[in-house]
Amino acid sequence: MGGVIEILLPRYSITPLDRTDDGYWTQGTKQSILKGGTWMMFNWNQLATGHATQRIQYSSDLRVPQAEVSLEELFDFMLDRGAVPDTKGIHMLRVSGLWTPTGTCLMLSPDSSQVALRISMPDDSDGVLSLALQWKPEWNKRDHSSLPPGWMRLDLPTTTGKKQDSNLDDDEKPVEPEERASQEVLDDCEKPEVLERKESSNPPAYVPLPTAIRFHLSSLAAHPYVQLKDPTYEHKNMPLRPAPKPLDPLMYAATPWLASLCLALSLSYSYPTSFLNLPTFLYALASSSSIPCGVLVMADLLSSNDAPEWETIYSANEPAHERQQRLTGLQQALARERILPPGQRQQAQELRAHEELSASITRAKRRQKERAERAENREREALGSQKMGIDLAVNAALAMLQAEGSIAVPKVDDEAKTEEKDVGQLVVERLLLGIYKASSGIDLPENQWALDVCEMLNRWRDWSSRGGMNKEDLRLILNDRRTFCWAVAAVGLVTRVCEKEKADGGGLLGDVRECLRVWKNVRVG
Repeated sequence: MGGVIEILLPRYSITPLDRTDDGYWTQGTKQSILKGGTWMMFNWNQLATGHATQRIQYSSDLRVPQAEVSLEELFDFMLDRGAVPDTKGIHMLRVSGLWTPTGTCLMLSPDSSQVALRISMPDDSDGVLSLALQWKPEWNKRDHSSLPPGWMRLDLPTTTGKKQDSNLDDDEKPVEPEERASQEVLDDCEKPEVLERKESSNPPAYVPLPTAIRFHLSSLAAHPYVQLKDPTYEHKNMPLRPAPKPLDPLMYAATPWLASLCLALSLSYSYPTSFLNLPTFLYALASSSSIPCGVLVMADLLSSNDAPEWETIYSANEPAHERQQRLTGLQQALARERILPPGQRQQAQELRAHEELSASITRAKRRQKERAERAENREREALGSQKMGIDLAVNAALAMLQAEGSIAVPKVDDEAKTEEKDVGQLVVERLLLGIYKASSGIDLPENQWALDVCEMLNRWRDWSSRGGMNKEDLRLILNDRRTFCWAVAAVGLVTRVCEKEKADGGGLLGDVRECLRVWKNVRVG
């Protein structure tokens, strides 16, 4: 080609296809071998937004105009395809911005062996971040049944948890979940309103039993809450049918805890499934030491040996001088009785017995009053004792929940920190499932305990905001230690997430959030 020619090429704005579209999971049908055409290796929704003029002299100078895309949508799409974030590269992008060296890797292939998303030459991006894609067909390991970014899955229990007797009759043996679901459909067909059209209708189809619930977490712009959207029943990771929606979080006290604790649970994984920020009230709840050590001791969640000195130690025995005075008086009365005539001696003994009974009753009332005063003083000292972090109480709370059979998890071991974290996640998952069912109107009586935990968390938030607990809060904890243990497990998970975010400026999660805040849209070429 000789001379210089001018070429007018369309510029596109692109967005990912819907996950249910087959093209979402396949390679692009119109891939380009020209420079700047890496975005064409995937299928996109395309919208022409203008034209780019190129003056070239040689065919090798021809470039495909870069396409504009939302950085958040691009990250979600790459994560959904199985790409792995590169911690160092994303941190360098956060620190250096447009001065990040060309070729810096932002995302790796699913096996972490090659680059999938990197910084590219700016070309004609005019101060907009430029990226380049790379993908191979053998990296396509996921499909629409995989959990997308920003979504969570809560497994549903498939058994009742009761031990079955091995020598039950055939009619009493446990039924498999699929068989039980099919039987439920058959039972429904025996209802009066169904019997009328039973002859003309087809046999009921097989209905699989849901094995999990999945939903999407999103933020509410006008309120400091996280919203739970699109709940869906699943059967073996495949969408089954829509699930009941929780009540409005602004009207129902339990729903904010449901979505917020779901987000905290998702952020506790090695690679977070969501980049949303925790609500501010959770940060405040986890950052302050809001439980006095004396309260933990009284609730049997902390040993007295592990707590600072906080209470007055009283002697359980009668004071020595009072006991000596009482024994001396008894000896003197007996000596006086021995020198009396028999008739007067009988009267003196009866009088002495009456006086001893009166004195014994008086001592009993005094001891009861002292015990009440000491108990009240102990509560006062517990409320005013040194406040401690939640970490010391988490292990004891998890162990107590396991001991009473609330959840079947491995024993908590102080030396096995990784196992302890797994146990905490399992406990919170069980709690979230109970809150979801209760706030959605599913099996409310059986899941009332989950709403009680939400009420305990609300009380916890209140005493943290006002600077301390009162006697009513203390007595609520002592009267319902099981609910308090569930709340301790939930706050313990939130605390670990907050500590994880504080380390290294937030780590990968903090870097991604900052990059998404700075770079709303980028260009891919």
